[in-house]
Amino acid sequence: MTFDIPHMVVTGILIFVVLWGLNQIGSFEKMSRGRKTFIRFGALFVVLLLLNLVWPYGAGV
Repeated sequence: MTFDIPHMVVTGILIFVVLWGLNQIGSFEKMSRGRKTFIRFGALFVVLLLLNLVWPYGAGV
């Protein structure tokens, strides 16, 4: 098993940026907890899906 450290770093940065960005949206604070969770899941799913389509894990740099 190999570890793709650059891919892990980019994934962590993207997760941080998406969650930080969602927390900065003013209307996001007025939503219920369940709706926030659903939107966070959807946003992370799309961002990480796109990352892995462009740069598959284990493909190297």
